[in-house]
Amino acid sequence: MNNQNPEWEKFLAMCGDTLRPDATGGNSPRRQVLDRTYALGTAAQQLQLRHTALEGAFAAGVLDGFMDPEGNLRIPAQTIHQIANEEHLREMVASYETIDSLDLAEIVGIEAKELRHLLQQLGAHRYRPEWGNIRGHLGLPYTFEEFQKLERQLSDNRKAEQKAKRNAKKVAQKQREDERRRLRQEIQNRLLAAFPEWSHEDRKEQRMVLHVGPPNSGKTYDALQALINAGAGWYLAPLRLLAFEVFDRLNKQGIFCNLLTGEERIDIPGATITAATIEMFSTNNSGDCIIIDEAQMLADPDRGWAWTRAMMEAECPEIHVIAPVTARQLIEDMTKAADLPIEIIEHQRLTPIQVAPKAWNLRQLPPNTILVAFSRRRVLALKAELERFGRKVSVVYGALPPEVRRRQSERFAKGDTEICIATDAVGMGLNLPARQVCFYEIEKFDGRTLRALTAGEVQQIGGRAGRYGLMEDGIVGATTRHNLTYIRKMFYQELEPLTHAHVAPTVEDLEIIPGSLSQRFITWMELRSIPKKLRNVVRTADLEERIQLSGMLTDDEVNRLGLTQAVKLVNAPTRESSRWYWYDCAQAIIQQKPMPLPPTPPYFIGNTHDLEDIEASINYADIYLWLSQREEFSHLAFHEDAIREDRIEWSNRIDNALMQQLEDTKECSRCGRVMPQNFPFKICNKCYHGGANGHATPIDE
Repeated sequence: MNNQNPEWEKFLAMCGDTLRPDATGGNSPRRQVLDRTYALGTAAQQLQLRHTALEGAFAAGVLDGFMDPEGNLRIPAQTIHQIANEEHLREMVASYETIDSLDLAEIVGIEAKELRHLLQQLGAHRYRPEWGNIRGHLGLPYTFEEFQKLERQLSDNRKAEQKAKRNAKKVAQKQREDERRRLRQEIQNRLLAAFPEWSHEDRKEQRMVLHVGPPNSGKTYDALQALINAGAGWYLAPLRLLAFEVFDRLNKQGIFCNLLTGEERIDIPGATITAATIEMFSTNNSGDCIIIDEAQMLADPDRGWAWTRAMMEAECPEIHVIAPVTARQLIEDMTKAADLPIEIIEHQRLTPIQVAPKAWNLRQLPPNTILVAFSRRRVLALKAELERFGRKVSVVYGALPPEVRRRQSERFAKGDTEICIATDAVGMGLNLPARQVCFYEIEKFDGRTLRALTAGEVQQIGGRAGRYGLMEDGIVGATTRHNLTYIRKMFYQELEPLTHAHVAPTVEDLEIIPGSLSQRFITWMELRSIPKKLRNVVRTADLEERIQLSGMLTDDEVNRLGLTQAVKLVNAPTRESSRWYWYDCAQAIIQQKPMPLPPTPPYFIGNTHDLEDIEASINYADIYLWLSQREEFSHLAFHEDAIREDRIEWSNRIDNALMQQLEDTKECSRCGRVMPQNFPFKICNKCYHGGANGHATPIDE
């Protein structure tokens, strides 16, 4: 036994014979030492003292102990038991306890600064005095045990105080939450009371005619005839391009028609009909008849409110609504809630249409084909590829100015080009003489995710094939067997009906809500203040862009503008990339200074980078012109005429460039320099040979 842990054997004589209560006696020197001694921490627990007190007592020679072979201070069990049972021995060890001066000040009942001065007079440490230096002084007891009772009382008082604070905080928080709920409920009640009364006694003087059917079924033609016969009213469209087409068509027929969009107004002398983008519609000046085109847009979270407002708040006797069959039930439910009489006219497609039996080869696309892709980059890449094959091509995509889209589509309509490459912008109203619609892609990025096309999108876009009066039939296809299988499935699939229209807040609604302008929009969305009978068919609009813009304005700036002008300002047609220019215009308006000119684009468009720059400049110009058409801001649009002329000239540059072969480009990831699309590296030669650190290396893509 003695051969085990021999270095421990010499400590056995220092341990004494007393065992710890939980010890067994041990069968080795190490075990015997451990069973007859306490480690520092365990000893402190036995004595209800801090281990620092025991260390101090050991260092002063007051407490027996030794350092074991493992470097730990060990104290004989008999010593600890004797100290625990004899008060004067425990008090001797407790003399080395250090006391926190802040706790001590609270126990004594004096300020900490004064206490530290008194401690200094006693010769004790000012911040951590030892018990032996202060007992019996400052009104303290003479034993550490009595002092510990005071410490426990202090601790209990603190815990009780903390608990009381927590309870008070919970009560206050609950009161705030209750008050917040009460205020929100009060606001919601006021918003509900302010919701437009769709059902009113004048409804018996109105009627709605709903034209439902697939694309190319004559819905728009019949509705326009009703508007012409009425003699006064509105044609309301989702796009400037569609409004301009009706404006142009009616005036060519000798029927005087005005044009009103967010960016322009053309008044024709004697005109009693106005073709407009739907947001510009004046509900209390409706005329005798209105046409609401593309009414499936009711379900659009961003813009659907404009269709809802036009349908439900127009005061004219006759309302013609044009929509696919998917919108029928929703519109019927809304008119029922409004007690608005409705007549439904079902339109059938005027030309037959079918899905192609096999995929088309891109090189051999038949003439009169719309080739569908879903990004400007893909559209322009396909343009370059088809032009290399010797094909004549038009392009239509969302970022193009409406004037350019119209010219490109007119060239296709006249036969000057044989292929029109287009995004889904072609699916809404463009009257193109296409016999074939060919899907190059079946997925699109919808602003959030890349997803497959829905059946409704396939049918809406594909339905542009075979326009009545221009083609005998229509064919829908794709460029790969896989894509064609998907298109066939979606084209013949029964569509899900639309479920909800959308509404947006009025200035009067926002006046009810407290807070910053952005917070008012957020609160309005959160409260969803829709009358109970309409909640199954109506939802609040997505106000994200307005929230972003209003968040760029301070409360003081909103107050200087006034709520009406501020709301009008944040309704401007912006996107994430153009918010900075809008902000510059907003600051000029707030300061009553002339609005800044849009950035000047490159004069020569030689590649897609130049094209993007000039498209951006036109987008900035549209913001300027939109603001210039608001009465409150028009006096600060000093350069309206010049910008309007520049915009026309820039659009002409784009149109001319699209008739040429554009070089597709990419940018250096380090300096932004434009590089050829086929350049094999991510950084340009200049950065490679002498970049920021002189050690740049090209990175292969």
